[in-house]
Parts: sequence; C-alpha cells; structure tokens
Amino acid sequence: MVLKYQEIARDIATKIFNHTFVEKLPSEAELMKMYLVSRNTIRSAINVLHNQGIISRIQGSGYFVSTPLHSDQNLMNLANKVGMNAFHKDYPVVSTILKLETKVAGNKIAKFLKCDPSSSIYYIKRLRKIKDELFSLERAYYLREVVPYLPEEACQNSIFAFITENYNVEIKTADEYVSLHRLTKDEATLANLPENSPTLRIEELNYLKNEQPFNYSTSDYFQEDLTLYYHISNYLH
Repeated sequence: MVLKYQEIARDIATKIFNHTFVEKLPSEAELMKMYLVSRNTIRSAINVLHNQGIISRIQGSGYFVSTPLHSDQNLMNLANKVGMNAFHKDYPVVSTILKLETKVAGNKIAKFLKCDPSSSIYYIKRLRKIKDELFSLERAYYLREVVPYLPEEACQNSIFAFITENYNVEIKTADEYVSLHRLTKDEATLANLPENSPTLRIEELNYLKNEQPFNYSTSDYFQEDLTLYYHISNYLH
C-alpha cells in the first residue's frame, strides 16, 4: 500500500521530470493546499525527494530542483530507481529480448537472492537502445514466488513498472555495485565491439519491504558520456 506522502512525492517527482516545476517548488502552504494534506505529510514527501537528490533545501528560501553538475541528458540518478527511464522524456528506450525463460536459481543466484537453489526464477537477457544506438546489455533474474508471470511485452518496456502495477511490489531498498568490466567474446559480438573492451557494469540487488531480495541483475553500459549520480547523506559524523 502506497502511503499518502509517498504518493505526493511521486507526483512532485513527475512534475519535476515533466518540467512543471523547473527551478523551485511551491511553498509548503501551497503544496498543502494543492494536495489537501497536513504540513507533516508534505514534509515527509519533501524528505523523500531530498534523500534521493531530486531537490535541495535552503533554510529560509524553500525547496529547489536539483541542478546536475553535468548535463542531465545522459545522467542516471541511481537513488530513485528510475534508471534508464530517465531518458524517456526525450528518447524512448527500445528493448530487444535475447532470452526469456524459466529456470532454477542454482547455487550462485540462490546465494544472491537468499533462496533455495531449486527455486524457480525468470531469467531475462536483453539489449537496450536509445536513438537506435546500443545503450546497455542487461541480464536479470526474478524470483517467481514474487513475480509469478512475466510476459514478453513487459520485458520490452519497464519490467519494474509491470511488477509494481500487477503484483503490488514496493521496491524499498537496493544494493548497487559499480565496476569496470571487460567484454567477453560473446558480449563483444552482441555489442559489435572488440573483445575486452571496457564497459561500466552495475550489479544490482533489489529488496522487498521485508528486506527479502527478489531481483538480481547485471547491466553493462556502452554510452561513453553516461554519468551516474548519487546523493549521499552521511549520518555517522
């Protein structure tokens, strides 16, 4: 169940994404009137947006839309779980499905997903393009006890959007590991690049509300001017 402040945070984020709010958000009083909620609810929504680096707060001045250090055309904010969908506003992402199958997890994936090696999973391998240019090669694994049915049509678009809409799954937390990966012979053939070419690889584990991992993926990104963005809050000091 999506709480009211989460619903408001998503709507504000959408308005920022669609350039309804360009530089600054309305005041708290204006947002309270807009969404017909209390000040505490608005502040909870604002906290979500701030923690994800979508807005900044300046005491006494209000809430401002975060301005990227670099052009946002090829910027991915990994904190908000939007990923490549951030490019949808200008360029649709087109997916070519190379493999979609049901299989058992096996020891390696079971270790990541904290499940029995005999657990049933979906395995998806797909190439993703923007403006007819190869953007990434993705391999993803989903626990079928969480995602019982995953049609090909969903894999051609946003799988997370399909999951959240159809299975009431809330993706609360994730672990992401960024590394330099050199393409294997098979990967290089798919990407039409020389073997051992360097790519940016992101390994990702996504968790349910109860901290059960249900999805593991690796994505190799080929775009040279791609920038990854994290907003970091350090509460240890």
